[in-house]
Amino acid sequence: MARFPKKQQPIKGNKMKINKFTTTFISTLLLGAATGASAAAFQLAEVSTSGLGRAYAGEAAMADNASVVATNPALMSLFKQNEFSAGGVYVDSRIHMSGPVRAKVLGVEVAQGSANHKSVVPGSFIPNMYFVAAINDKFAIGTGMNVNFGLKSEYDDNYDAGLFGGKTDLTAINLNLSGSYRISEGWSAGLGLNAIYAKAKVERTAGILDTAIDNVRTTPALQQQIAARAAAAGLPPTGLMTRLGGLGAQVEKGTLLTRLQDKAAWAFGWNTGLVYEFNERNRIGVAYHSKVDIDFKDNTALSYVPRGTSAYVGEGGLTLHLPSYWEVSGFHQLTDKFAIHYSYKYTEWSRLKDLHATYNNGQLAFHKDEGYRNNSRIALGVTYDLTEQLALRAGVAYDESAAGEHHSASIPDTDRTWYSLGATYKFTPDFSVDFGFAHLHGKKLNFKETQSLAGGLVAVEADYQSKASANLYGLNLNYRF
Repeated sequence: MARFPKKQQPIKGNKMKINKFTTTFISTLLLGAATGASAAAFQLAEVSTSGLGRAYAGEAAMADNASVVATNPALMSLFKQNEFSAGGVYVDSRIHMSGPVRAKVLGVEVAQGSANHKSVVPGSFIPNMYFVAAINDKFAIGTGMNVNFGLKSEYDDNYDAGLFGGKTDLTAINLNLSGSYRISEGWSAGLGLNAIYAKAKVERTAGILDTAIDNVRTTPALQQQIAARAAAAGLPPTGLMTRLGGLGAQVEKGTLLTRLQDKAAWAFGWNTGLVYEFNERNRIGVAYHSKVDIDFKDNTALSYVPRGTSAYVGEGGLTLHLPSYWEVSGFHQLTDKFAIHYSYKYTEWSRLKDLHATYNNGQLAFHKDEGYRNNSRIALGVTYDLTEQLALRAGVAYDESAAGEHHSASIPDTDRTWYSLGATYKFTPDFSVDFGFAHLHGKKLNFKETQSLAGGLVAVEADYQSKASANLYGLNLNYRF
């Protein structure tokens, strides 16, 4: 049996039972959640600090350092020396939620609370590490570690909209092995293999259900209204109250209704790229990353449903369909000191059309239409070599939302604009340090979330307004040898 955390109180008595798999809530985690102010849906762009300083403009055509392993492996053919790069980006997100949350029984409002919450996303560090080995004038190999997808959000244990908030954590670390080959004077090609190590955790709490159940049990006027609605719907009042009681007479706001802590899952994909050099001052690049399917399984998932006298821990699973994405980039050295670079990135989020979860015996556990849409990202950046030791960068980008009409309090996806600054300082010809900063401004968003319980008798709904912004700080060390 899975254990409850000490700070949370399980439902007492024998009025609840544990469902086999947390299908409803893991769907909220993986399909409704997003990295909010960082990137579309739960995709992460923060693969390097040099890229951060130019808003990741020109990623498929820039060869600043060994981070090309994560973007376009064909660029490794431009390296004349071995190179190592390591560092990361710290994301300080500022996502605030506001609005009311209500609980209804057969359409009768029985409780109202607040869905307000500040600083939904805690600060997080996104690491990276890369190595490129130049074998000869034509061939190079590389390896790297970065995070392409991830999310984290935390709401208080006593949050009224605990059915929609709670704690959400998804990490997908990408391990890459790549090779590149110079086909001709102008053309280079690259290919990489990716192993993704993923973990997921989600917790959801009762929230406003505590007040709702209390009000129904102690307020005769509400009981009469509910009984009238039940009679109009042909439901026996006595049976109705019994089913409502099955939600748990001693439930509290912090009571865990759902907990999923998935064991590590592995998945595999690939990426490829092309680079064409018009000359040493101008080049374009195209990069592609394949779709990836991650199979999450859990044999200790907790999910409470009304009535029952025994607890059951079952096994089940679902497959998360991560998207493929394209990027087309250009780099142009206009003068000896000044260069421009640009990118267009297209992510095929539309393959995430629904969530299909099953029990181990093959029985359908859950199906939910999501309707994610493909999204685009455009970026423009510049680099200016102030001295031989110091290079300055700046960039802007616009990143579309992928959620379409589907949003979630686990961090709503929204359109966002990037404003970036960065620099590289060479302490020696072979040792340099990258610095980067970006401010992200998200579009204000209004949306509604609903959840049905007790066979549809109880409905909880929240009307959200979200405001999202973030500051990103990056640092990388680069060494050539």
